[in-house]
Amino acid sequence: MFTLSNVMRVNATSCIGFGVIFSLLSEEVAHFLSISKQAPSIVFILLGLVLIFNAFHLIWASLKSMPSKFLVLYFSIGDYIWVLATLYLIFTEMWITTSTGIVAALLVAVIVGTLGWLQMLARKKMGNC
Repeated sequence: MFTLSNVMRVNATSCIGFGVIFSLLSEEVAHFLSISKQAPSIVFILLGLVLIFNAFHLIWASLKSMPSKFLVLYFSIGDYIWVLATLYLIFTEMWITTSTGIVAALLVAVIVGTLGWLQMLARKKMGNC
């Protein structure tokens, strides 16, 4: 069921998963995404830590009976920024240049963007409170 709480928890699970992967396997991720124009490992380590923090924030918000519209918008905007940043990195050939890296990054961006949209949709269905 697509309740706001469930969507936020799926989003949190995604953030934890990628946060752990980015933090613990930063060099492997950099190599997977690009062979010649790799992001520094520190970028993935920091991004991983931010994703883990965001996941716990999402879990906290998912426990509220009626998260504020602002809070949901905050998380959704973060998801949309992820999508735009992914597209930017692909189109500028910065850090995401391998075929498999591009496909994986686009797939993740579609999922993340969808989660952002579903959060906003679910919150809207909850009413104006």
